[in-house]
Amino acid sequence: MAPTLSFKLNLLFTDEVKDSAGNWQYATAGAVESTSGAAVKLIATKRENHSGNVPIPASMLTATVMFSGHHDSVPQNLTLQGVHDLKSNSETGSVSAASSDFADYIGGQFTFAAGLLQIHPRK
Repeated sequence: MAPTLSFKLNLLFTDEVKDSAGNWQYATAGAVESTSGAAVKLIATKRENHSGNVPIPASMLTATVMFSGHHDSVPQNLTLQGVHDLKSNSETGSVSAASSDFADYIGGQFTFAAGLLQIHPRK
């Protein structure tokens, strides 16, 4: 079974774009996997506040974790989808897609709290 991946994220960039239904937030972070030492970049998008005039206590989240590799090839990666809790600032969800090296994580759960991202392989 594949190991749980653990990353302490370092926020590099964040931007917010408002529209008539609320706002979108874009973020980029860097990290190193705690066991293997693999360097990654994470890019994320989340929809916040509300949809139309309906307040929602969480926002949708999509994030991609890209592992450092050769500059002339597509990096190994994991795509995360879930929710961002607006009260706790925590995130939960699952791995929706991955490159071949990380296929064992598709369907696995992820959590993010207090700057720590953990990605579990599917059971």
